[in-house]
Amino acid sequence: MSEPATSAEAGAPVKARRSFLERRAQPLPPRVQLIVTIVTLVVLIGASVWAWRSAHLSFSTIDWLPIVIAFVVGAPATLLLKMLEYDAAARLIGSRAGPRRALEVAVISSAANLLPLPGSLIVTTRSLSEQGATYGSAALASSIPGLAWLGLSGIIGGVSIAVVGSLPVGLAVTAGGIACLAVALGMFRRTAPPHGRPQLALRIVLIETSWVGLSGFRLWLILRAIGVVGTPAQVLALAVAGAMSVAIGFLPAGIGAREALIALLSPIINLPLSEGVVLGVIDRVVWITFLSLAALVIVATCARGVAAELPPPESPPPETAPEPSTTP
Repeated sequence: MSEPATSAEAGAPVKARRSFLERRAQPLPPRVQLIVTIVTLVVLIGASVWAWRSAHLSFSTIDWLPIVIAFVVGAPATLLLKMLEYDAAARLIGSRAGPRRALEVAVISSAANLLPLPGSLIVTTRSLSEQGATYGSAALASSIPGLAWLGLSGIIGGVSIAVVGSLPVGLAVTAGGIACLAVALGMFRRTAPPHGRPQLALRIVLIETSWVGLSGFRLWLILRAIGVVGTPAQVLALAVAGAMSVAIGFLPAGIGAREALIALLSPIINLPLSEGVVLGVIDRVVWITFLSLAALVIVATCARGVAAELPPPESPPPETAPEPSTTP
């Protein structure tokens, strides 16, 4: 009979996963980041110009109402889900995140994702470590919601691809989603505090499922803006591209990867390739514009708070008249 595994042997996979996540939360060398960023932006600009011309679009032919709705409804709702996601990660380490802290981390982590590094993971891990968690535990807690999102996106998107497009591709994407969800579940069982586990698991599932649905809604609005009527299955199939591109941490916010995945998926689900590229670019512009405004509000609020905490300037002492001399 084989001997039972020791505690050190049983903990080896956990330590290996923790070590991998700690390495994953480190940026690439600056020179590599610069090269990747320049090449990606050049390719993206060229693809966007080609797609715009191929789709025969102009600013006069775009319906701006769906874009406005995506900006004032879709983008704020996305930021709200990002706040709830951070709060769920904080609960995984036995802590909580207040609304203001969750908002600041959501904005900063989203902005950090615009750099050629896993910005969201780095910012969230750092913030959780400031709340008392070790760096390894913070990295695990930061990764669980993201893996759940990737898994649920793969399952929902894979089923949608199988329904409206290719059955083999849909099954492959679904299998990948199930695998990611299984990894997230295993990490959750080892990381989550014992009290309230079912409620926390349900919270994470609801947040990430809502994220997939909201991504599909935003893409549906952009399709309407460029004159294409997309079905729910089509936009949910495209939503998987966002999750897959975010997993590629060395590209800035998945720039280029997300657009490429949307472009590759579009013909599979019976959408023109050029319209898929335009769709991804417009959705990104809407999100970055809203995120920039949100960052300005955060900076202004913080500056006002710092100014209010500063002590008032001390007034100079009143001048006193010189005493008369008593000497003759």
